[in-house]
Amino acid sequence: MRSDTGIHERFEYSTRSIAGLRLVNEDAWCAAPMDEGLICAVADGIGGHEAGDVASGLAIRIFEETVREGEIIAGDHETTAELLRRGHTLAHEAILKQATGRCAGMGTTLVSACFGDGTVTLCNTGDSRCTLIRTGTVLPLTKDHSFVQDLVDRGLITQEEAASHPMKNIITHSLGGDFIADCTAHPLCTGDTLVISSDGLHDYVSREMMIAAGEAQNTEDAARLLMDEAAKTSTDNITLIVVMVHGEAILREDK
Repeated sequence: MRSDTGIHERFEYSTRSIAGLRLVNEDAWCAAPMDEGLICAVADGIGGHEAGDVASGLAIRIFEETVREGEIIAGDHETTAELLRRGHTLAHEAILKQATGRCAGMGTTLVSACFGDGTVTLCNTGDSRCTLIRTGTVLPLTKDHSFVQDLVDRGLITQEEAASHPMKNIITHSLGGDFIADCTAHPLCTGDTLVISSDGLHDYVSREMMIAAGEAQNTEDAARLLMDEAAKTSTDNITLIVVMVHGEAILREDK
């Protein structure tokens, strides 16, 4: 299992990543403290394609290099979103360039987050996810690029039916495939917990367990709780980054 834990001035984080029941872990991640905040990302190599681990590892490397070379300006969320989108785009182009031989057809999801200045800026391609846990509520902040999410958006099935749909693992956009990158920004409150994860985690953990993780004393306990719960039933690789928001610079929920 790969893991990491760190404490930024305003953000505490812990990570976990395991192969689970699979022979190869095709997930990859990064968590990189920066002067103005924290950058996190999770990539999930597309199942059924060759070299999913190559695609996810390449995506994370190119993405992290891109954001480290860029400039994040506190309060400038549009510029931050463009930097994250650039990281996704360059990673997509690198995957296409290397998708030859045994790597032909490889692809990956990528969800990225920049924490800073009382806001999290997100960029998403595929069905890896960022979820907010706040005072007993659980809210996905990213929308999956998936076949079943399209059915939900069209009103053909409910969100509850989507969770158990037999085609829930089919994604509609990816790096290395039909590429798009959706960016959003969300205000943060002191005490928020955010979980950035591959579907091997969030497809196998209940809302109640997410709430319990949000009530944990620290990110290590929260990450361990979620990983242990997912590992009981998940048939996929499992990767998560748990971020807890601290510090008086963050807006409090009652304001």
